[in-house]
Amino acid sequence: MSQSQCTGCNHVINGTVRNCPMCGSTMKIVRESNERNCPRCRETLEIHQFNKFQIDRCTRCDGLWVEPEKFKVLTSEFDVYRDDTSEPNYIKKPTPKAEAYLPCACCEKLMTRKNFKAISGVIIDSCIHCGIWLDKGELNQIRSFIASGGLDKAQDRQISHNSENIDILEDRVSDLEMMEKMLNKFSPKRIFFRGF
Repeated sequence: MSQSQCTGCNHVINGTVRNCPMCGSTMKIVRESNERNCPRCRETLEIHQFNKFQIDRCTRCDGLWVEPEKFKVLTSEFDVYRDDTSEPNYIKKPTPKAEAYLPCACCEKLMTRKNFKAISGVIIDSCIHCGIWLDKGELNQIRSFIASGGLDKAQDRQISHNSENIDILEDRVSDLEMMEKMLNKFSPKRIFFRGF
């Protein structure tokens, strides 16, 4: 059985959970072996230095395995904007064709695929407990997307989407209020005791 360890208080739990029951921080899976295999090539990943972080890299396909905490920092505006090598001229590439889901480099479970921040065009594979798999060049694409103001654009898009949903919800509430009035007007009790 696998174990999870809290990234905040270091509490260990048998099994896999997202958040620590003691402090609420995120949990990471404790691996019995430090060896990780490339989800694409099945080669053993080697440690690679990226900025000040050590991340795992496949020597055959140049894909990167990034733990959630490191990915959060590497894709933060603070880290990107203070890096002189960040390219602010982001060009969105066409969405890649659909392909089979990849196994996690740690736990071997199938990872989910999603478009980073919904508008970047960079499709990342992620395991909710273990980390994120990035194909060759995807980390630099994400950092370029952020340097070009992509996170602000994604946030603006989310605000616009939420505003549309609020408008739709307001329409539904008003329809329900009207229906309630109609049902109340024509209820059998009202007709029986008061007539029309």
